[in-house]
Amino acid sequence: MKIIKLLSFVIVSAFMFSSCSSNENLLPEAETTNSLKSYKVKRDASGAYSIDFDLENNVKSEIVKNHDTNTNEFHLFKSDYTTSKKQSEELLINGNKLSIGFIDTRTDRNSNITIEDDNTSLAKTSDINPRMLSEYSISSNEDGSYNLDFKVKNKVSVDFIYNEEMSTYEIHLEEGKSGETNFSRNLTKIAGLTLKIDFVNHTIDNSNAKGYSFKETTPRRKPRIAVDNGESGENL
Repeated sequence: MKIIKLLSFVIVSAFMFSSCSSNENLLPEAETTNSLKSYKVKRDASGAYSIDFDLENNVKSEIVKNHDTNTNEFHLFKSDYTTSKKQSEELLINGNKLSIGFIDTRTDRNSNITIEDDNTSLAKTSDINPRMLSEYSISSNEDGSYNLDFKVKNKVSVDFIYNEEMSTYEIHLEEGKSGETNFSRNLTKIAGLTLKIDFVNHTIDNSNAKGYSFKETTPRRKPRIAVDNGESGENL
């Protein structure tokens, strides 16, 4: 009798283990592919900002304005039907700051872009005219690198520097002899660090031109770009 009971216990236990294993196999696998494939943030010659982004198949997006952080959040969800992969949105600067966030609900991976720049709708004409940077864009690539493309006005010289102390890519702009106006750079983001890009504008005060008293004003750092793709240890 004892042998029969023991045999029954073994059979029941084996059945329960098999059922649990079957249920575990039925659980959905965790998503490993990012919903966001790539994006491009750009500012045109008028100073207006916009974003283009490309999503994986069967992923939809919903834009939400987070008023607590003043962030334009793009929430990405899995969709049971095919949606448009390429999407575009116009963006508005709040004060002098533009914040963009991609929140991937499938993988819990977030990407953030923060830009400090002038709001052309509020700036005075005298503040906009001295600009040496005409337009620019920053875009992400599927291999994890970033492309920076920009155009400067005529007679503006360009110098690229990596400021190790600030961990920042700097593009120095100043009046000078230069026949080139279009530039492009591929930038590699160091793991664990925020990708930072500053346009450093060097302007000359020639208010006393008749007396030949020229002096360089304090360099103006705008626009300033910071990209965080959600890696641990990053800081803005």
